[in-house]
Amino acid sequence: MRESRDNGSTWKRVKQLTTKSDRNHNYVRRVVNGKSPFMYFWADGDPNKFSPSYLYIGDANGDVWQLPYEMAGEEQAPELLR
Repeated sequence: MRESRDNGSTWKRVKQLTTKSDRNHNYVRRVVNGKSPFMYFWADGDPNKFSPSYLYIGDANGDVWQLPYEMAGEEQAPELLR
């Protein structure tokens, strides 16, 4: 997570969200009018070959959940990662 206090002129990392992943994580997108835990989201994947791509959501505290890759039914809870 990064934040800017000068309208984007400079940025400071405030929290590391992912570590030691085998896949690339794209940049986090803020959800307009988001409410915890769906404040921001992003995806991952391998840009060099066909690969799974997982979706992640997070809250204002920096907690991260991974959404299920395959659903076992109509509803399924995401996995809390950190």
